[in-house]
Amino acid sequence: MGKKVSILHISDSHRGKDHTITNSSLLTSLLNDMEKYTKTEEPLIQTPDIIIVCGDIIRGSTSKDNSDQEIQQQYAEAIEFLNNLANEFLGGQKDRIVLVPGNHDVDWKYSKESMEQIDSMQIFDSNKQVKAEYLTQAINQRSNIRWSWRDLSFYKVKDQRTYNKRFEAFTRFYSEFYNGKRSYSLSPDKRYDVFDFPEFAISIAGYNSCYNTDHLNLVGDIHPDCIASSNLQLRKLAKKGRLLLAAWHHNTKGLPYDANYMNNNILKNFIDAGIEIGFHGHQHITEVVREYNNIIEQKRIVVFSAGALCGEPKELPTGQNQQYSIVEIEDDADSNDHLNVTLHTREKTSTSSLDNPIWCQASIDSTNVSNFTTTVPKPRKATPTADLVDIEVLMKEKKYEDAKKRLLKNDLSDPFVRKFLMESLLQIDDDDTVCQVFFPPKNSEETVYLLNSLLQLKDKEMMDKYMKNPSIKESNDPAVKELIAKIERYLS
Repeated sequence: MGKKVSILHISDSHRGKDHTITNSSLLTSLLNDMEKYTKTEEPLIQTPDIIIVCGDIIRGSTSKDNSDQEIQQQYAEAIEFLNNLANEFLGGQKDRIVLVPGNHDVDWKYSKESMEQIDSMQIFDSNKQVKAEYLTQAINQRSNIRWSWRDLSFYKVKDQRTYNKRFEAFTRFYSEFYNGKRSYSLSPDKRYDVFDFPEFAISIAGYNSCYNTDHLNLVGDIHPDCIASSNLQLRKLAKKGRLLLAAWHHNTKGLPYDANYMNNNILKNFIDAGIEIGFHGHQHITEVVREYNNIIEQKRIVVFSAGALCGEPKELPTGQNQQYSIVEIEDDADSNDHLNVTLHTREKTSTSSLDNPIWCQASIDSTNVSNFTTTVPKPRKATPTADLVDIEVLMKEKKYEDAKKRLLKNDLSDPFVRKFLMESLLQIDDDDTVCQVFFPPKNSEETVYLLNSLLQLKDKEMMDKYMKNPSIKESNDPAVKELIAKIERYLS
């Protein structure tokens, strides 16, 4: 990574139904603001190198009869704006813009067409009570059963192909914007993209957090296969020394009666993948920073929320104006281990108009502070030794005992050595060595393997000792909890 990388973070750029703003006015306002924050304000902010757009790119159709045409027009307007944004901020390098969809990019016409109302005769049991299976499935966000408060009825997704077409317009827009160099799948398990920027030593995973979002289900979610598949790519990039970032749309917490946010357990998957910084939108307010910790690994992910770039006043939280952010990442001059990450917030002034906004420094969380700095670990490029290369060959040849002997002579704090060693020990069922080397565990995966080995050895003294370790007993990982319960039953 160079000295500093600047990321322009915008979200919810959909125009208001009753309060519109032209592309030229919006672009001009952002350019005028850049003149201020790069030249005259304190602290000075670097011109953006990358732009992250966290969804809700269009408003979506408001007309039954003309939905396709209306959506096409909105995406055409979005492409013009994003092209101009790339030209003015990034020297025309459109590949430095990261795009993810939001709930407004979901075409409700297709979700409505894909569903059928369930006959009430199927829903009620002999006592005229709603069958438990329907109640259970209706609150399961990954079920194909929906409940409609409008007509107090259950619906079922009957045509998955039609349901998947909810992103057909976004898919066309995505390909057109990137001039066919990138594509977006209609298949739910492939709705993600990874953007690699070797010149900045940064990689960004863009996720679709609208996995099952439709007109009857507003909850955010990411398909588990998207997380798993992207993690395979990110692991390879991490070995090249990339700082891993992620972008999605939905916020991961909400008020008690909100039903349109994403379960924050997904952030644990991001932590496990080594993602250090997350970006999202949706809630129409810039949030300073939220840190989610993994007790076992002592790792965290820092999450930034952008406000709404456009939209109508009635859509914004009380007292909020339109907002956007800039995040700067730079080497910490006083540390070889950390990078400084600074959030700068920008806000439309209360006295400027919606159709010609003027931006200024914003206060963060009702304070007088407009910027906030935290740190993330500096990525390390993997430099495999000749010994590790030889060990990898041994493992491919399934000579796990030989690989184990070589690995035990290496640096056991190295994550790649630990990965190879764990795989070798599992292949030869060497539970003793697992318990010796991998305590205390450094992540959830190691904890699971360690506890399984304890159960195999049936050493009560060792079990009792290991169960007292904070990184194990305080774990929130479901698999770890289940194994802990098994061990406790064995000890009782």
